[in-house]
Amino acid sequence: MVKPRKTLKGFTLIELVMVILLLAILAAIAIPNFIDFRTEAKNAATHGGLGALRAAIAVATAAIALKEDPAITAPKYPTAVEMQGNAYNGSHPALTALSSVNKKILDDAEGIPKNPWSLQTIPIAQQNSIWDCSTLTKSFLRSGTDETDFGWCYNQTTGQIWSNSDKNSAAATERENHF
Repeated sequence: MVKPRKTLKGFTLIELVMVILLLAILAAIAIPNFIDFRTEAKNAATHGGLGALRAAIAVATAAIALKEDPAITAPKYPTAVEMQGNAYNGSHPALTALSSVNKKILDDAEGIPKNPWSLQTIPIAQQNSIWDCSTLTKSFLRSGTDETDFGWCYNQTTGQIWSNSDKNSAAATERENHF
């Protein structure tokens, strides 16, 4: 004698297929959104690094305006060499004369932030380098041999700094070198 249907336990094949199909649809919708977070995370880190660098440049510019003798033709902004070395040099004599602790431009513990869009195949020291881009305007990259797509581009005549890379594959106006 066959047992009535109500006493059988388990799921039917149709129920299992429907659950698997539903999970596949959810995964197909969710995975592209999670993959896109990497670009957003790198862009957010780029904004953070640029914020730290721009704040340091603003503080250094204020220190130059307050401490340097106006009769001396010192640059208005820290030079690219000063930014890379994280200390004032002969371009700003009054600030150069300070103790080594007081003449730092960036927080010594943190130093120059790494550009998150830097190529991972290059040394860390180059990923957080600051290039002299005085001949360029914002959003252009340094184009010398092996100098693109890592570090930061700094225009010491205007005080502007931007990412020296354009790897996030966004529209030209939304790339990290436009931040």
